[in-house]
Formats: sequence, structure tokens, C-alpha cells
Amino acid sequence: MTEIPKDEAAKAKLQLLFFQLSEILNDPPTILDLADWRDNISHVMDEIKEVSELAYNRLEDLVVEVVRRGEVHVDDLDSDAPPNQSERTAHEYFAQVAFVTSEINSLKSI
Repeated sequence: MTEIPKDEAAKAKLQLLFFQLSEILNDPPTILDLADWRDNISHVMDEIKEVSELAYNRLEDLVVEVVRRGEVHVDDLDSDAPPNQSERTAHEYFAQVAFVTSEINSLKSI
């Protein structure tokens, strides 16, 4: 499907997937759950792709960058980086999450 679905069931599923993605991204990864966090994001993105390729394509690059920034932040936490560095990577992570949230809100309005 190359556009936002028109039928109510698919729209409802897409809205639920957007919510799930937002919830996962707003709970940043830790050293212990990084692999599960990545898997959960991948699973939700795959489901979004099944419902709407347009939504998937618009979110994909943004989500890949969130995952990268999450991994960098976890590396900083794991390596006992100075607090200001960990704070900076956390800020960068949440700034990227804001971009994803903005795109999700844009997709909801289509």
C-alpha cells in the first residue's frame, strides 16, 4: 500500500502502531535492554510497512537515526563517559525523537 489506508480498520491499526512506536522511542534504551529495544522498533516498523508503505518511507530514515543516537547514548552510559557527554547524547536522542513525533503527527493529519 503506497498511501495512507482509507478503510477504518487499517487506519485504526496504523494509529495504534504510531502510538506503540512513540511509546518505545520515548522510553530510551538502557545497557540491559538495547537489543530488545531495537527489536521492538524493528517489529513495529515492519508492521507499519505492511499497513502503509508511505508512512514507513516517511519514518524510516528518522527512526534509523533515533536508533543510532540511542546506541551512542548507551555506549556513553556503558563506558562511564563524563556526565556532560551522557547528557549531550541524551539530548540528541530526544531531539531526534521529537522529529519522529512531528512526522507521526503529520502522517496522522493526512
